[in-house]
This record gives sequence, C-alpha cells and structure tokens, in this order.
Amino acid sequence: MISIILIEPQFPGNIGAVARSMKNFNFEQLILVNPKCKINEEARNRAKHANDILDNAVVEDNFPKMDYLIGTSCKVARDYNIPRNSITPKELKKILPKKGGIGLVFGRESDGLTNDELDKCDFLVTIPTTNKYASMNLSHAVNILLYELSDLKNDITPISEIEKKQLMKMINKSMDKMNFTTEEKKHTQNLVWKKIIGKSFMSKREAYALMGFFKKLF
Repeated sequence: MISIILIEPQFPGNIGAVARSMKNFNFEQLILVNPKCKINEEARNRAKHANDILDNAVVEDNFPKMDYLIGTSCKVARDYNIPRNSITPKELKKILPKKGGIGLVFGRESDGLTNDELDKCDFLVTIPTTNKYASMNLSHAVNILLYELSDLKNDITPISEIEKKQLMKMINKSMDKMNFTTEEKKHTQNLVWKKIIGKSFMSKREAYALMGFFKKLF
C-alpha cells in the first residue's frame, strides 16, 4: 500500500487539498510527520468529501517505518550528487509495485526535504517543471504523482525493510575487505548500492540470490 507522508506541513489548507487529491485517485493512508498546524475547519473545507482521510490521518514525530521511502523534490543535481539523482513520475510508475509498504514523502512547503531526510529515502522523484519556476504547490505535486500511480500494474512483492538492511549489511561487510583510497569513496559506494537496491524493487528470490553472491566473497 502507498502512504502519503507530509513532513512538517505548515498550512491546514494544503493538508485538506492533499486529502482531496488522495480521494480523487483512491489513496487512503495520510501520515503527518511533526505537523506545524492542526487539521481545522480550513483543512476540512478544502478536503470537501475527503474528510474521512483527515479523520484517519496518522501523526508521527519522525519518519515512519516503511519497506520503501520515496522522496520528492524540485531540486535536482548532476550524477555526482547521488542523493539528488532523481527519476520522473513516469519512470517511477514503470518500476513501482502494487504490494509492499511504500511511503511517498513530500517536504515542507517552504524548503522541501533536507539532505538528512533524503538520506532516509531509497531514492528521489522529481516532476519535470520549467527551470524558470521549478517549485510547485504541495497539493499540485501530490496530484500529479498520484495520477501517474493510480493504476499500477507491477504485481510483485518486493523485499522488506529488514531484508534490505540485511543485504546492505552483507555489501558493507564485503566493502570492509576492499581498499578504498578515502572514506568518502567508500561512503559513495554505499550510497550507490543503497540507491540501486531501492530503485530496483527486487523480489525476495533476487535478493536472496544476491545475498548468496556476497556471502561467497566473505
């Protein structure tokens, strides 16, 4: 199931508009992380017939535990900046499975997601807007992404967060035996593997085959 996660939302109207977009495309789970406002009359008026989503919204102090976290941002970078290396919503639709605990993470209205928050995400999605004005209204961005993801076809069960952590543990153990000229280069390898595993949505069979490969390197 795909959950919509808003990080420190600042305006009640935006929360209501996001709920309305979710209702339009049949998404149900809304998670508010450390919200800076309350779900008030303004939020409910903007939500219209999606007040049930607001009623069932979950409030968290920190990032919720998910099998996959997909960050969103209008800030992109060249290939060397791995955390900011993004894909488009259309590309996301091609790889995103229908199953598994998946969180679509949207940052603050003022300045989006921090680099530390991006590090918690498996990878990043960016809506290809014009360079003249790249930043979109929060609910508009949610609308576009949910439209793209409303009819997913990939019927695989991806590996869980626990299995991803185990795979990364084995990869890091292998890297500990390798010679890197700097710790930065070793950290870069870690980031590359994390993003590859996140973007691939590999099946359990694929994951355990890869674990077996790395086990032979020990």
